Amino acid sequence: MIESLRIKNIGGIRESELHFTHGLNVITGESGAGKSSVVRALELLTGSRGGLKFIRAGEERGIVEARFTDKTIMREILNTGRSRAKIDGINTGLNECAAIVNSLVRIQSQFAQIELLDPERQLAMLDSCLPVKVRTEVFDSFHAIYEKARISSRELRAMKKRRSEIEKKYANAKEIFSLVKTARPEPGLEMKLENQLADLTHKISMRERAHESLDALTGGMSEQGLLENVRSCFEELYTFMNDDSIHECETAIETLYDSVKDKRLVAELGDSEHDMKTREDTEMRLGALRKLKRMCNIPDENELLNYCDEIYTSLEWLESSYKDLEELSVRSLDERKKANAIAIEIRHARNESAQRLTQRVNEILSELAMENITFGIKLEGLQKLGVNGADEAEFFLQDGSRVGRVEKIASGGELSRLLLALQLSLPDEWLPPTIVFDEVEAGLGGKAAVLSGMQLKKLSRKCQVILVTHEASIAALGDSHILIQRLEGESVMKEIDGEERVKEIARMLSGSPDMSEAREHAKILLKG
Repeated sequence: MIESLRIKNIGGIRESELHFTHGLNVITGESGAGKSSVVRALELLTGSRGGLKFIRAGEERGIVEARFTDKTIMREILNTGRSRAKIDGINTGLNECAAIVNSLVRIQSQFAQIELLDPERQLAMLDSCLPVKVRTEVFDSFHAIYEKARISSRELRAMKKRRSEIEKKYANAKEIFSLVKTARPEPGLEMKLENQLADLTHKISMRERAHESLDALTGGMSEQGLLENVRSCFEELYTFMNDDSIHECETAIETLYDSVKDKRLVAELGDSEHDMKTREDTEMRLGALRKLKRMCNIPDENELLNYCDEIYTSLEWLESSYKDLEELSVRSLDERKKANAIAIEIRHARNESAQRLTQRVNEILSELAMENITFGIKLEGLQKLGVNGADEAEFFLQDGSRVGRVEKIASGGELSRLLLALQLSLPDEWLPPTIVFDEVEAGLGGKAAVLSGMQLKKLSRKCQVILVTHEASIAALGDSHILIQRLEGESVMKEIDGEERVKEIARMLSGSPDMSEAREHAKILLKG
């Protein structure tokens, strides 16, 4: 709970320190005295956005410091728009401080109470009314299977995404592998094949020329070659030659003829068909390599090899992952079914709790002069599971023919009284250590105001209540009473008791602290 609150240069307050007790702490004062400055100061501690408008005119900075049971939290706002926070005198992030204060203090003013009624908070309030077994065992089971289902779904989506990416990225993998098989890429292959092809082309060309020369010497099927022509020429010369010369010439011609016709010479010229087949294979391999580079858009053989390995690894995973995909799909579906079954069990329990909570809240609302307004809870099923199940809770009000969300139907004061009714209806563990109400009795008077005060008193037995009020019958119920007055342009605060408190209650009753009838009435109220 809040033990004390120091305010400096906030609103109309130059500097004041308030002390609170456990129970019902009331803050009163005439309109414009500065009561709202106390609420705004507390809102600054809960992380409300600061600014120049909050700082007392002419001052450079404003300070709010609250001492709780086990820690002190301070926030300072500057007229530059900046602010800083401290926990036990140590500089700390504003968000961290705000989180701590929000766990200790709940402010229900016309400016701060809407946040309390957002869908998540509404569902949390409803869940706090569930049977203990549901809130523990059932929810624990749900959270365990939901987490498994969430992880499985995430893994399934990731696997499907990867498979889809691989299938899309390597859609032409079959053709690529066919080219890889033909090209058999290796480092420096293209240059090697180009040189090989050039050598083969030159070799084939030289061999063709050699064969043409051999054919010219030996002749074809129907033509005489150069050797036969030489023989014929020498036969014409034999008439003029002696026998020895003729013999020498014939021997030389026969030797030359035999040499040219020798099979070994033909063998030495080689097999042109083999070379041409080798050249064809080389051209095919080079063409496949070049096409492979174009398809993969990779000019370097080393990178190409790595890419082909990547394709192979990816496609190998794609094939092997199909079984895993089936198993994961089955497991994910089974986990979702189990989670859905528990979520339905939770929904049934929530519907029952919603009926009980609705009945209890409406009973209290009738005691707070809101008997013409009916409170209700609508539970909507969500399309998919969430961490809190498959439901969304919406609090609504019906005022005659008007039906709508609570903040659309209720006025600020009615909304405060609704929240008071909710807090009295919810389990004690839902309550924070301190609740601040800003004019919860707005628009009430007479018996309704007294009843509201009694409910506030009842709530203060469960937690510390700080109440800004204009209603004398409620103020008289306070365990502690703080008076705020406007003196010489400043808001001055002090704790009052005894005769001072009688005078303040009398002022609230009649407008005058000295009217005897009002003073007597005030004394009666204070006696309870």
